[in-house]
Amino acid sequence: MADLQAAKRYAQAAFEIAVQDGTIDAWRSSLADVATVLTDSSAADVFADARIPVAQRVAMVGRALDIPEKPLNLARVLVAKGRSHEARGVSEAFNRMADERAGIAHAQITTAVSLSREELAAIESRLTATTGKTISAVAVVDPAIIGGVVVRVGDELIDGSVRTRLKRLRRELEGAR
Repeated sequence: MADLQAAKRYAQAAFEIAVQDGTIDAWRSSLADVATVLTDSSAADVFADARIPVAQRVAMVGRALDIPEKPLNLARVLVAKGRSHEARGVSEAFNRMADERAGIAHAQITTAVSLSREELAAIESRLTATTGKTISAVAVVDPAIIGGVVVRVGDELIDGSVRTRLKRLRRELEGAR
């Protein structure tokens, strides 16, 4: 299991270097490649195998990845420290930091029925105006909410679902007895 705190620390260090060098987009791409090779490829188990000498695994990283030197060094450190399985977490944490710096927030829009692209775009536009950040939304269908919409932007939840309204009404009616 990945250590999220460690992944965040590695991502923070990489992000500081990327900001200093002005290479955030290049790092995004490189870290995506690192995550794919170290966690999702057929060679992922080899990079994590402690029975293989560290020097040999680190050398394999250099041959497997064709990326700039600084991200490659991070990949080597992850393998050398036995944290290759955390590469995906590092990439995701880095992307969150880069998005935050760029003023981009991610939203999950849950509705009981599918949204058209136009409807999703309209919700994104409204959220952008409300939050002051550029919103990138993903639509999710959950018939259990009955109707309405549930919006999650980061840690904030806006629940305008019929299910929640009915639950509130039920509590109010039970309290009126």
